[in-house]
Amino acid sequence: MRKFQILFLFLMLVIVSCTTSPLEEFVVGKNFIKDQTGIVKIDTLTLQSSIVKYDSIISNSSGRFLVGSNYNSFSGYKSANSFLTLKFDGSIDNTKFVYDSLCLVLSYDSYFYGDTTVTQTIGVHRLNEVMELDPTNKTDLYTTSKFSYDPVPLGTINLQPRPHAEEQVNIRLSDKLGTRLAEMIKQNKDSITSQETFLKYMNGLVLTAEPKVKGAIIGFRTSDKTTSTTSTSATQKRKEKLKPEMRLYYHLSPNPNELKDLYYKFSFVTDGIYFNQISGDSKNTLMDGIEKNPNNEMSSKLTDDQVIVQSGIMTFTKIKIPYLDNLAKSYTNPAVVGALLKLYPVKGTYDKASELPDSLYIYKADRKNTLLGQVTLPGQTTKYVLCILAKDANKKIYIDEKDRVYYEADISAFVESELREQLETINSLFIGYGSTKSKKTAEHVILGGANSGKYSAALSIFYYHN
Repeated sequence: MRKFQILFLFLMLVIVSCTTSPLEEFVVGKNFIKDQTGIVKIDTLTLQSSIVKYDSIISNSSGRFLVGSNYNSFSGYKSANSFLTLKFDGSIDNTKFVYDSLCLVLSYDSYFYGDTTVTQTIGVHRLNEVMELDPTNKTDLYTTSKFSYDPVPLGTINLQPRPHAEEQVNIRLSDKLGTRLAEMIKQNKDSITSQETFLKYMNGLVLTAEPKVKGAIIGFRTSDKTTSTTSTSATQKRKEKLKPEMRLYYHLSPNPNELKDLYYKFSFVTDGIYFNQISGDSKNTLMDGIEKNPNNEMSSKLTDDQVIVQSGIMTFTKIKIPYLDNLAKSYTNPAVVGALLKLYPVKGTYDKASELPDSLYIYKADRKNTLLGQVTLPGQTTKYVLCILAKDANKKIYIDEKDRVYYEADISAFVESELREQLETINSLFIGYGSTKSKKTAEHVILGGANSGKYSAALSIFYYHN
């Protein structure tokens, strides 16, 4: 590792001239810089790019509810629904009361992706069955998991989201259900006070979004958020935002002299089963028909020489270096000093560079597009490479001389491992969102493909040979 570092520094100091080489005979590239020490830089390598869509990803216990619909011209519509369970929270203090209303209360968690100026219809439905984890592993649910629910909503709201607002979203629910729950509370039934029996009575709720709306997918909290305010006497805690809860509002009979909101609360079960169901419609977009292709893959030649990475509906950018093995054929024991991959977001496909993710994950995959694991840093086994959005010394996003922003990643370890095989390159690089972010966001980045002109993906390899 130290040898590589010294060689790389030396390279930066002494590379001063261009010459010709047998490397020009290969498709691997014709532009390179070489010096008398045997260090070579190749900065025009043939790359192949495509997109790969995964059927589903693990989605339960995401730490955020996603609801809404958004759109982009590359992959089309994405719609997110959330499934959750409730339990009676508290004790029954009054049984002589008059029912007023039933509401579901949600709190924004500040996340959104899409156009928040568009009003969307959000529905609340009652589950018809108890949710169970996937029978194959008993631990997971997926973005494609399905459970039956009543198509007639308990309530709806036409919502123009304000994701940074402090106020809560209140959705009025069916008085028929509210009246029934009130009677059960008055009778102090186990089906209310016992979490297990209440789950059998009320299997859960589904928050649904109107599909095919060019709006935004919104995040709602799954836990309470508190802040501390310090006074001269003591530190006081104030709840700001709450996890979902269903409130049964009532007043006492006879009415008390002092009127105030009274309600019984049914809270979201934080340690129960919940997940985000995310679906898409790519009809008449660049990704139309990808599911019919082998391994759900589509070449960038069919997508206007652009590629995409997506969360929510997991889509990777695939980069292959088909003639990398020619380096090993050209020289004896080539040692990789450095390998830098650059990927360029296509200007005009994002509103502000500051809205691009700071980093993307990079994985190694086999011929069948099966992920083999994250790409590691040179000489490391547990430290992984990220595609980092380039920034200057002041941590501002760097814009190059061609008015481009870009991601860059050190893929030296990947290139070196492929060269060691001394065979035709069989593995590829997959760039995308990490698994944690994928199940709690619904975003995308559109990048230049291998032949995208100004925004083409680029790879520079520095290596030493005898």
